[in-house]
Amino acid sequence: MLLLTLARSVALFGAAAALEAARRAAVKAASYLLVGMLLTVSLGFLTLSGYRAILSALGEVYAALIIGCVYLVAALIAMLAVQMRRQ
Repeated sequence: MLLLTLARSVALFGAAAALEAARRAAVKAASYLLVGMLLTVSLGFLTLSGYRAILSALGEVYAALIIGCVYLVAALIAMLAVQMRRQ
C-alpha cells in the first residue's frame, strides 16, 4: 500500500513538472513570436504609406532611417526583456 502511494505521488510530481515546463516553453515561444512580429512590422512599415508620408516631409534617407530605427530599437528592447526574464 505504501509503495502504491509513493508511486502515485511520484507520478503526480512528474505531471506537475511537465506542466510547468510546458507553460515556460509556451511563454518563451510567445515572447519570441512578439519579437519576430516587431521585426516583421519594421520591415513592412518601410514599404507602406507611413514611409511615403515621412518621405514627402523629410526625404528618402531620413524617412527610412527614422521608421526603421524606431521599430528596430523596439524589437531590441523586447529581446532584452525576454533575455532578462530567462535569468
